[in-house]
Amino acid sequence: MTETGTDKAHNPFPGPPRRAADVVRHIVDALAAPAAFLMVESGNGAAWGAIVALVVALAVGAIRRYRGDSPAVVMLSTSIVALHSVSAIASGEGRAFYFPELVINVAGLVACAVSLLIGRPLTEAVCRKAGIEPSRTAGDPAVRRRHVRLTAGWVVLWVSHLVPLGYLYAANSLVGLTLVSALFSKPSLLAMAGFTVVVVRRAVRRDLYATGAALDHDVVTVTPEGRPAPCGKDPS
Repeated sequence: MTETGTDKAHNPFPGPPRRAADVVRHIVDALAAPAAFLMVESGNGAAWGAIVALVVALAVGAIRRYRGDSPAVVMLSTSIVALHSVSAIASGEGRAFYFPELVINVAGLVACAVSLLIGRPLTEAVCRKAGIEPSRTAGDPAVRRRHVRLTAGWVVLWVSHLVPLGYLYAANSLVGLTLVSALFSKPSLLAMAGFTVVVVRRAVRRDLYATGAALDHDVVTVTPEGRPAPCGKDPS
């Protein structure tokens, strides 16, 4: 008789939680505030652009919450826009709207690079904290090598963001910053996060199945009298 939780035990990761349409929707939602800032800032200044961007971010957050997004996700996305808006209002420059994005990318690059230097890849720690990488894999050299490669991929991603953003920030190109942020930085960040989760989940599922197969091979059936059951064929 099969127990109720058997399927979950053998397949704890049913697959990516979001469809492609959901990913596109989130990207469009993320573009709303920067686009509003760009349009308003050109005619009314950075402060008004930042205020309108924040209002748009709050409206988008309310819509996303109505659609069923978690409060944590909505709060995070709205807080990031608020941070951008405060930066623009404080400096009075349009390009300062993207200063927090530069800081986030620098922090991400430093964190990933340092974690590789000390031999504790950041993706492993984050995935383990999130429950994607199970605690039983701690100390496994294959798992460590996989996360070294993933963390190195994140280092490349942060650098690929910083080069164009840094150049456009120095050139004071608000249109360029908006386009690079909206069409490259945010989508590539989302894609890399999804790629990391998929790679780790597939590896964990594969290891889980391999372990299950090995355990099944070692099972010994006993008779009610406690004697080993007769084997149909001698494996030797």
